[in-house]
Amino acid sequence: MAEITIYHKAHTRIDGSFAHGEHDPESICRMSRYAPRMSQALKDHIWAQLSLGYTTKQIYDKHKAIWWERVNAGQSMTRDDFIRLQDIAYLDRKHKKGS
Repeated sequence: MAEITIYHKAHTRIDGSFAHGEHDPESICRMSRYAPRMSQALKDHIWAQLSLGYTTKQIYDKHKAIWWERVNAGQSMTRDDFIRLQDIAYLDRKHKKGS
């Protein structure tokens, strides 16, 4: 006998409960609420910026400037705050391939 756990793209279990994060009582670490690294809205935003001709470094620097403004204002962190330059570069490679 085996138990199979399925995580949906929306990060919920089949019964609708949270699959990980601060609302999941079975979550073993605080950082799991930030997984996966990037929301779909941020991916779409980066894709649009790449279409306008911005470089990965320009997009990353703008993201970090916005992040610092939010940190200094005392706002809470989100999973989008943890993106790296490599994450944007990965989307740039996909964008150049046209996928």
